[in-house]
Amino acid sequence: MLSLLSFFTRIPAKGSIEDASRETFLLPLIALIISIPAALIYYLLLPLPPQIRSILAILVIYSINGLIHLDGLADFSDGLMVKGDREKKVKALKDVNTGIAGSFSIIMLILTEIFSLISLRISIFNIFSFFILSEISAKFSMMGGLLNRPFGEGLGSLFQKNFRITYMITGIIITLPLFLIFHMYYIISFTGFIVSAIISYISRINFGMVNGDCLGAMNEISRAVTMVLLCLVL
Repeated sequence: MLSLLSFFTRIPAKGSIEDASRETFLLPLIALIISIPAALIYYLLLPLPPQIRSILAILVIYSINGLIHLDGLADFSDGLMVKGDREKKVKALKDVNTGIAGSFSIIMLILTEIFSLISLRISIFNIFSFFILSEISAKFSMMGGLLNRPFGEGLGSLFQKNFRITYMITGIIITLPLFLIFHMYYIISFTGFIVSAIISYISRINFGMVNGDCLGAMNEISRAVTMVLLCLVL
């Protein structure tokens, strides 16, 4: 668990990447570590205007989660928007510099998260449902993405190589007690698997692979999409 914390959050913890790649069945617990503090901050800041508390709560998510997945979204978007053959797209995907497509995708995603939260009908149940289920959806999406075949020798490939379908089943089982708390809304967290399948398909068509940047994009897009859905149904 410490290895997983050290890689998937900004929480100082000692561990190895190899160990983290074998602990991915615990990703839903990482989701709780990220989302519960954000929900608490949002609840405690209710006296503030909704715009301010929404921005601060989203900042809490990224302060704990880090920006590694957001960087993956930017690289994924840059590669996707390049015109040309697969080789050019992969080159843009792996370019360390962020292009206009990457910047645009980050801005739109964060705005989507903030305005979804601003639009949420306020209650303790809704607040915690919103943060917890959207973050679990993000981690479910990554678990779905890890089922893709490894490509190359990157970090994403290491996690894909060591991932097992039983890890996904275990991850789902870990979250089942949340059904008792959130009832049928819990099912919305499975949105991550749908987003994962779509992004995996798009990645294979455009890049011929699903790498770490694609996994990061899944995490971010799944959270935002799930936030919108929760905003609509809660």
